Amino acid sequence: MTALNIPNRTLAIMDNLRFLRSLNNECVDLIAIDPPFAANETFTRPPKPPISDAEYAAELALAQAHGAPHNEGRGETRVRDIWNWDADTHPDWKMAIEDDYPAVHAVVAAVEACATENEAAYIAFMAVRLLECHRVLKPTGSLYLHCDDHANGYLRMLLDAVFGAGNFRNELVWRRTNSKNAVVKDFGRNHDTLLRYSKTTAAVFNRDAVRRPYDTSAGIPAGYRWDERRQRHIALAPVHAPGITRHGDSGQPATFRGVTYTPPDNGHWRVPGGRLPGETTTQGWARLDQAGRMYLAENGRYPMSVRFLDEMPGVALDDVWVDVSIPGGVEDTGYATQKPLELYERIIAASSNPGAVVLDVFAGCATTAIAAERLGRQWVICDLAYRAWTMLKRRFYLNGIMLTDTTDATKDALASVTKGRSFQEPQQWTTSRTIGPHELPARDDADPSPHHQLPAARRAGRQSTQSASWSGRIPKDAAKRLLIERFGPRCWGCGYEPRRPNGSIDAALLEVDHIRARRAATGTQGNDELYNLALLHRTCNAIKRNRLTLEELRNHNALHGLLYVNAVSDLVDLYEATQFAAEQIAVHAAGLPR
Repeated sequence: MTALNIPNRTLAIMDNLRFLRSLNNECVDLIAIDPPFAANETFTRPPKPPISDAEYAAELALAQAHGAPHNEGRGETRVRDIWNWDADTHPDWKMAIEDDYPAVHAVVAAVEACATENEAAYIAFMAVRLLECHRVLKPTGSLYLHCDDHANGYLRMLLDAVFGAGNFRNELVWRRTNSKNAVVKDFGRNHDTLLRYSKTTAAVFNRDAVRRPYDTSAGIPAGYRWDERRQRHIALAPVHAPGITRHGDSGQPATFRGVTYTPPDNGHWRVPGGRLPGETTTQGWARLDQAGRMYLAENGRYPMSVRFLDEMPGVALDDVWVDVSIPGGVEDTGYATQKPLELYERIIAASSNPGAVVLDVFAGCATTAIAAERLGRQWVICDLAYRAWTMLKRRFYLNGIMLTDTTDATKDALASVTKGRSFQEPQQWTTSRTIGPHELPARDDADPSPHHQLPAARRAGRQSTQSASWSGRIPKDAAKRLLIERFGPRCWGCGYEPRRPNGSIDAALLEVDHIRARRAATGTQGNDELYNLALLHRTCNAIKRNRLTLEELRNHNALHGLLYVNAVSDLVDLYEATQFAAEQIAVHAAGLPR
């Protein structure tokens, strides 16, 4: 594990992938994220209260100081949840995933095959970020991913590929209280899902920290009754433990209220709550009796210990949470996709210890940060919108804490919320830091080696594309450079040369894909060797995917008038490409040690 290479209480306003890649390996204890849900719509709501002139001016000034555009409208909070390959993914992501993480690539391909390209683009977007989340998480850490029924099945597969199916811990169901029962042809959708994964089996989990108090209004739990003398609900428990007969004091006769009792057969005495040093069973019972924690019925065979309902730790939670309501009142910030503070306090209490580092790279209205602060944890958050800065200051101020960059703009904007609520201005100041896209943390470690292989059981019967000697399998970015140098920056499927308005080549629009499609591959066909790689424009790659070979793509383009050359024969000669690949393999092999 390495140290966190950024100060505690930091808000980073930038693309979260760049930010994640700037963090050290294994420096975070808990990741709690609420990313977009792949709902194919944009969510907007007006902030509560509205953003003031002074707050908006402060956002603009901060963006200008960061050398970045302000990216949020003044009158609303906006969460865009619409996805497509061209706008929301980068060719390098897809090539890196296919090269280094075949299990993750298989999930993206599966989503594209069974759903839509938009949903596959969303999963590719999430994949590169979750791979970085896995890298920065400590071995004792956990990740909670908030989602709903739009993509939770695909995200579960993706997390299995990134974290390993054996590190799945829970699928938690949070029942919202604003049931959406207006749907006529379906059951009302009224829950979200929290997918919980651990880095290893050594993950922190504090079960007792998140017990739910007993609700006596719904009935007294079984085994408890009202005791008039004590004026409390009590339950009785035996002071003998069945099992092996012991030969020490716990296996000897003991006295209670002047009567000596012999341990039952195959059992021994116990002192509830444990014995004090040097204490005998008789002395322990006397101490508990004096505190009102022992009981003896008139016809009782043995003494009993007394448990008080109001001292019990509460009900252990299961994976269905129905007791957390949506934000309301002062907590409701008006943020379009806000989640309850209580929900994230429960997550943080369960899966981290005081002082731990909590990370959220989809910060939104800063729910994770304020929950971490209230529970004595460190926090680092990231969001693309400058509105997150305003929301962060507002949330802390309303929770009795002023961040160092809280100004009168924050206080004045919240005057209508705090008025008439006996609100007192916070006396606690907390140092925080806000950084922009040009202030990335400096790492002092190196990326770990990626896990190239699919699990052996899932790879059975298939030839591995990873060989000990170089046979042509190289990273896609290296293949791209080689192919552009030899054949020029043109698409092998249609002949298009992607150029900017000034005439220069935009190589980012060219992707590397297979000549022989994976779906029909047998033996060495359809693999990632250099002789099976081609340059394709994004549009051609979107048509081809895993469904067509390059030859089939060319015929498709010719049939539909999509060629940028006169005929298929004018495209890159595939025999020549194969010979070039063989030459490169020979050149590289000649330099290998014998």
